[in-house]
Amino acid sequence: MASAGPMPSSGGRRSLDAEINLVPFIDLLSVCICFLLMTAVWTQISTVQVKQSHGTEAGEAGEYELNVQFSNAQTVALELKKKGRAYKKASFKADDFKALLGSMDGQITTWLAPLVKDPAAPSPVTAAMVTPKADVTYGDLVSTMDVLRKHQIVNLGVVPVAEGK
Repeated sequence: MASAGPMPSSGGRRSLDAEINLVPFIDLLSVCICFLLMTAVWTQISTVQVKQSHGTEAGEAGEYELNVQFSNAQTVALELKKKGRAYKKASFKADDFKALLGSMDGQITTWLAPLVKDPAAPSPVTAAMVTPKADVTYGDLVSTMDVLRKHQIVNLGVVPVAEGK
């Protein structure tokens, strides 16, 4: 007589021993470990090394600070502050974001040229605050921070703006 399961043991109960195939479990565990390792490497590669502009880990306050404010994705306003007061202002508008970054880069270079005595010395601008609007993409924000880093401004901050403002 054929049976579907193990033969009942004494007392009419089936045996509790069951074979579990561990190969699919090991495969799933291997995939999870690979995913974890790849994500850990990816997050380290995609980080931007900057210091906080304001707050607990902020660098020492300096004489100059730069504010970069986006009105929209095509318009940016720069304001250089000296000891907390507006020192120089400029505003740019361009249809192409790369042209906008080029204009911003040129203006920062023009402003910093008379302030820098030694090219090897750190930038006289110790902090920069970037205020993006909702239509500024993350890539554009990072490109803006790259321009600031090019001028050795490492204390960067991003000021979030509420939707209604």
